[in-house]
Amino acid sequence: MTTPSTPMVLAAQSGPYAEFRMGTVVSFATNQAVVSIGGTNFSAAYLVGASFTAGDLVYVSRQDASWVIHGALAGVGPNELIEDNPSFEDSAPGAEPVLWFQANVSGSSGAVVQEVTGAPDGTQVASVGTTDTAAAVHYLYSQPIPVTSGWQFSVSASAAGDYQPTDTPTADAALVALWFANNTDLWPTTSSADTVIVSAVDLVQQPLYTTLSGTVSAPVSGYMRLALRSSTAGLQRLFWDNVIMRRV
Repeated sequence: MTTPSTPMVLAAQSGPYAEFRMGTVVSFATNQAVVSIGGTNFSAAYLVGASFTAGDLVYVSRQDASWVIHGALAGVGPNELIEDNPSFEDSAPGAEPVLWFQANVSGSSGAVVQEVTGAPDGTQVASVGTTDTAAAVHYLYSQPIPVTSGWQFSVSASAAGDYQPTDTPTADAALVALWFANNTDLWPTTSSADTVIVSAVDLVQQPLYTTLSGTVSAPVSGYMRLALRSSTAGLQRLFWDNVIMRRV
């Protein structure tokens, strides 16, 4: 009988083995990289000379409490929304987000671009809040992307609450796939029921951002628009940034 081989362990190995994961770059600046792994954001070291862009898929290791980005992955699909103002940098502060559409699911809300220190990507975010302080649910949704039934897409976005000092942080966020028969239809003229991809409740006060991410399969052929769903009340607002949609 053959004896199973024993893995070689180096003498210097005295701690736990390293863990390897794939993540998404949330933001990158000199000496400061933030990566999202499993919906949680971490600061991570990176190799000398490396440079990343928000939205890059990266290979990351962790040993003890230290995260290291080894490099961006090749062969992954591009952001389908890269030309469609995915980080809201193409509008002046105070204006509506260009190339995006708005709809009130219930109540009355609106979205404007706001300049914010610490935005996950760039310097601006989309800021959504009620127009009459009553509870409301709002869609801020993207340009149409052609799809074939069964195609899968990986989507993600960064979201945070913006509250008054006396507010209870109860604003909720979700990524929702909207399905259309053609590229000119707007919500609610959909060809299939809206698909909630991922949701988060009681978002914390910015500058702490929650990364929402998930995967969705097209139930019909036609067009998909990605909606950022905001549920707010009173003077609450939700900040959105760094919207990514990739075919997988």
